[in-house]
Amino acid sequence: MSNNDQVASRPWIEARDLYKSYRKGRHEIAVLRGVNLAVARGEFVAIVGASGSGKSTLLHVLGTLDDPDRGEIWFGGRRIDRLSTRDKDRLRNQEIGFVFQFYHLLPELCLLENVLMPVMIRTWTMGWWLRRWGARQQAWQWLKRLGLTDRARSRPKELSGGEMQRAAIARALINHPKLLLADEPTGNLDAQSAQDIAELLRDLNRQEGLTIIMVTHNWELAQRADRVLRLAEGKLIPLLSNGTFPE
Repeated sequence: MSNNDQVASRPWIEARDLYKSYRKGRHEIAVLRGVNLAVARGEFVAIVGASGSGKSTLLHVLGTLDDPDRGEIWFGGRRIDRLSTRDKDRLRNQEIGFVFQFYHLLPELCLLENVLMPVMIRTWTMGWWLRRWGARQQAWQWLKRLGLTDRARSRPKELSGGEMQRAAIARALINHPKLLLADEPTGNLDAQSAQDIAELLRDLNRQEGLTIIMVTHNWELAQRADRVLRLAEGKLIPLLSNGTFPE
């Protein structure tokens, strides 16, 4: 096997024997108990599980928002769980996009400004002034693709849930991330908006080759992924070929 073949065959993001616990009073609650996960570049993976099973915790650990107690996380051929705080911040800003159930849009900014925020964070003051026109054009392109140009000057309180989630996705993608982590992206939406977001994520994966790891309660949404895993008792269980999980 050539060096190029070896690189291509490596997982794009990989979790190795992850453990994570939290303390609640005198009690220690084990959430992740030896999670192993390997996701190829361009793959769309869905993770399902009961409420409180640790799905969001796993996503936060994979995205370096939280540290594992034990184990390793590798992304793009480098270990990321032991990066410095500054390097983790840079990684999340430039290489990993996040979409959350509750959007986390800044209420004092209009939709366009919210989408531009990651670019503003990435560049120092003079750099932003040099890049602002190109960044705005890029933001407009995402808003156009997501059907939001007529809402660009609206503030989050003036938007529907589906519009806010599409804005959050545009914000997550403005810096061209290599990985999108989506935490219950349709969990706070009506049925039609949820369907629209599900189709959008599938299109981004197929047309842009975007690698996506998504946790969801929505079984219909999960089935749009290339692979479905269930998090139970702190470990990941793959879906069987007959569409069921092993007991």
